Amino acid sequence: MLFAITKQDSAAVVGQGYESNMPGFEDSLSDQDILNVLGFIKSTWPDRVIQMHNDMNDQQG
Repeated sequence: MLFAITKQDSAAVVGQGYESNMPGFEDSLSDQDILNVLGFIKSTWPDRVIQMHNDMNDQQG
C-alpha cells in the first residue's frame, strides 16, 4: 500500500474523494527508487510499528 501511495498518490489509492497534498512520484522516481526510500524509512521504525505494518500487509494478501 505504501508503495502504491508513493507512486500514484494518496487520492488515487484511497479514492472516495480523499484529498492529500502529497503528489505521486511515478514521473520522477523509478520503482526501485521508491522501494529504496520506503526501505530506509521502514528501517527507522520501532519493532512494534514494523510488526503492525507487516500484519496489515499480510491481511491484504
